[in-house]
Amino acid sequence: MKNRWDTCVNNLNFAFHQLNRLTKKLIRKNSGGRGRPTKFDPVEYVKIIILKELDKKSLRSAEVNLTGFVVGKRVDHSVIGYWENKPEIVNCLKIILARARIILDKVDYSSFTFVDATKFTTWNKKEIQIHIANRISKRTVYPIGVSFLKKNVRDPVNECLPSGNKILYADAGYDDNKTIGVIFKKGYVPVVCPNKNRWRGHYRKRARKIYQQPIHRRGYRQRGRGESCFGSWTNEFGDRLKSVNEQSTQTRILARIVVYQIKLLLRFEDEIISVDVLIIRHALLRQRFINFFSLNEICLRC
Repeated sequence: MKNRWDTCVNNLNFAFHQLNRLTKKLIRKNSGGRGRPTKFDPVEYVKIIILKELDKKSLRSAEVNLTGFVVGKRVDHSVIGYWENKPEIVNCLKIILARARIILDKVDYSSFTFVDATKFTTWNKKEIQIHIANRISKRTVYPIGVSFLKKNVRDPVNECLPSGNKILYADAGYDDNKTIGVIFKKGYVPVVCPNKNRWRGHYRKRARKIYQQPIHRRGYRQRGRGESCFGSWTNEFGDRLKSVNEQSTQTRILARIVVYQIKLLLRFEDEIISVDVLIIRHALLRQRFINFFSLNEICLRC
């Protein structure tokens, strides 16, 4: 596994080729139906949005520096902002996140899973809550699913948590009978901190017996390791998003999570090749990249 400060981790060209693999056959350009078809494949706009967050660009800066690299032509910043507000883009980003999770599961043996909620602040100081499931291993922590649902606790856990077979740690906020039932059905062993004001429910009673075992109570102390992702995102991108619309805020949050996964894929690059996963080790230098960036800014590993 490469170090965090390795030059290839922040290389835009390497990240772009990782994106090409993760977005392969994601969605196709709409050729029928009412209205004029899109000028470019919607996947290309997804790539622009993700690379914009990777390179920490604004919409106008992405128009000048990134759109020509991705699609070969300049795309107006208003068009990028329009696609950021599309619900379909959020769904595409969730699919990309799931694909990256499958690859990371193959190369990094996880110890346990962790579910928690955090909040991101928008430009007008409005808070957006998100439920995140993380896998924790001896070497790193990586997100495996997200959810923006707000109605109850069960639905976001059901959406963000893929199937598994190991221990899952959660705090007292997830001590809900239906939520614990979802965790059991997903194949996990839930170690949930008990809420003293709640005691009814078949699944809750089963989870209480698991939590009372000394080995699980000691393991619950490791739950804080799963929150390291939140600190990494804050250190990398700051503690506030420069957006006001809730839909665009969700898009940018997901794009930053995907950027975090892409950097992990680049760090695990050699191990991914050893398990025959279709990830290119040496990214090819494209002519568009040469036109938009000087050669001394490109880091190619021989």
